[in-house]
Amino acid sequence: MGFRRFLATAISVLSVGMSLFQLYTGVFGALEGYLQRIIHVAFGFLILLLMGLLPETSWRRTSWRTVLSGFFLFLTVASISYLLWNYRYLSGERFAYVTDLTAVQTILGIGFVALVLEATRRTLGMGLTVICCAFLAYPFAGPWLPGIFRHSGYTLGTLLDNLVLTTDGIFGIALAVSSTYIVLFIIFAAFLETSGFGKFLIDVTVLAAGRLRAGPAKIAVLASGLMGMISGSAVANVVSTGSFTIPLMKRTGYRPEFAGAVEAAASTGGQFMPPVMGAQAFIMTQFTGIPYITIAWYSLLPAVLYYMGIWMNLDLEARRVGLRGLQKEEVGQWGDVIFPRVHLVLPIMLLVGLLMAGYTPMFAAVHSIFAALAVSFLRRETRMGHRDILRALEEGAKNSLPVVAATAMSGIIIGSVTLTGLGERFSASILSLSGGSLFLGLFFTMIASLILGLGLPTIPAYIIQIALVVPALVKLGLPLYIAHLFVIYYACISMITPPEALAAYVAAGIAGGNPTKTGFLATKLGAVAYIVPFMFAYNPALLLVGPASSVLLAVVTASVGVFALAVAMNGYIVRSMPWWQRILCLGAALLLIKPGILTDLVGLGTFAPIYLCNRFPVFAWWDSLKVRLSRVKGEEI
Repeated sequence: MGFRRFLATAISVLSVGMSLFQLYTGVFGALEGYLQRIIHVAFGFLILLLMGLLPETSWRRTSWRTVLSGFFLFLTVASISYLLWNYRYLSGERFAYVTDLTAVQTILGIGFVALVLEATRRTLGMGLTVICCAFLAYPFAGPWLPGIFRHSGYTLGTLLDNLVLTTDGIFGIALAVSSTYIVLFIIFAAFLETSGFGKFLIDVTVLAAGRLRAGPAKIAVLASGLMGMISGSAVANVVSTGSFTIPLMKRTGYRPEFAGAVEAAASTGGQFMPPVMGAQAFIMTQFTGIPYITIAWYSLLPAVLYYMGIWMNLDLEARRVGLRGLQKEEVGQWGDVIFPRVHLVLPIMLLVGLLMAGYTPMFAAVHSIFAALAVSFLRRETRMGHRDILRALEEGAKNSLPVVAATAMSGIIIGSVTLTGLGERFSASILSLSGGSLFLGLFFTMIASLILGLGLPTIPAYIIQIALVVPALVKLGLPLYIAHLFVIYYACISMITPPEALAAYVAAGIAGGNPTKTGFLATKLGAVAYIVPFMFAYNPALLLVGPASSVLLAVVTASVGVFALAVAMNGYIVRSMPWWQRILCLGAALLLIKPGILTDLVGLGTFAPIYLCNRFPVFAWWDSLKVRLSRVKGEEI
């Protein structure tokens, strides 16, 4: 047990040290880019590899896992030590792509790339590691590939120069965002959770929605949406809030697949729900130069429409099946829940206020972390002692490990794509296939985004599309910010899109349901997200851009359109609908969601009669006509 205790202590010390390093650079300013990213990766990989050794209780019980972890630990120490010791030479004196690599640089470069692959395997799975290996092989295989994938080929030295010794590959923009903004927001979420904010959030949502029709499912939507605004991670959101909401839904009559689908769809929306959103929003800021708060503003209405669609789907499903809400005694009292912990909301209000005031995300995150610590002392039951503070720092660092691995791995993919010029050739192919048609270009981009998202988490899926498809959309006439938001949405909802719906699979594991069925049900609940990107591509009013009258009209008609889409998906208002009415409702939904006076009038004119005739039976003239015809037929017989 002595070795295990030593190892656990080392992991805790490194985790706290990583969080303190991020806070220090957040307060006093980040180090030079390359140096900041090297130290960030060093902390992350050391913690990850030591955690891999933790299951072993003694060095005497040596296994291949122990040997492998020990080997990669040596690689980490050796490669990071070399990069730090020779930092001035590598970043200022050496000529990238001109100076030949030494034998030591080649060996350590290969070792560092292997280290990134191992970190990817441990945090994100073997499938993503295989994809990354394919991109590593691509610079060498180019001369033997057909079509747009063909290129002249590159040497090992050029590839390692790109990936390890410059900021064009592994230490590129994605890792820059991880080492500055993203980790600070993860630490902020850890401080909120430690202070009891997560439980407070769930208690509030139980009070707000518990007694409504489909109350337990609506609790999941509110809790996951609100928590997702802070965490920005679909899977982490499923694990945290789903451990409460999924059993609650099952206990009140929901089948396991539907309960898991609700949680997965609601958690996925947190990736594009302001104010924090997901890591991809910070990356978009770096690539476009658009302020983060502006990106959050653009994302607001589509995110609200997404959650509105889930809410309406749940309400109609509850009407159809007859699911109830919670009993009064199961909900609790507002005073018992709100007043003891309402002060925990203050750090989030500060975060939003600072972002709206134009401060950088790093500044806002750091001050919000200190605010979360300060307000916890306002009441005894939320007060954070020194052990709680250390636990929050430790958990914040550990929770960031998948992001560190994903952004480092993204550097390998984007480095390979940019080095070989694949992005330019792929964009040219999209332009050629679309024939200059914006709709076809958007359609091909959607397919490419969903396919990439099947095997990749949101961050690398989005980064690849920046190189492959965003330039084509810009050449087709889309503004840069709309092109980025378009691919971001499809990268996000790949988390619930079968067959590799990661968030849905995690939720199915908690619910004990079929993963594939859970994924398809989550897709149905989140159907709005598949349509809205096309709509704001044609009219930015859905991004709250333009005259106030145009924006207001877009908000109203899109909301009605989302309801029409929910009706079409469920085939129910107060009773079941025939198939032809569902098809008309689907067409009306598409017309209403798309901004434009003509489409709005046609869509409303199509949906309104169907809704009135189903909602109020007195208008159901076809039912009475059917009865009369049957009577006439009976009399003839």
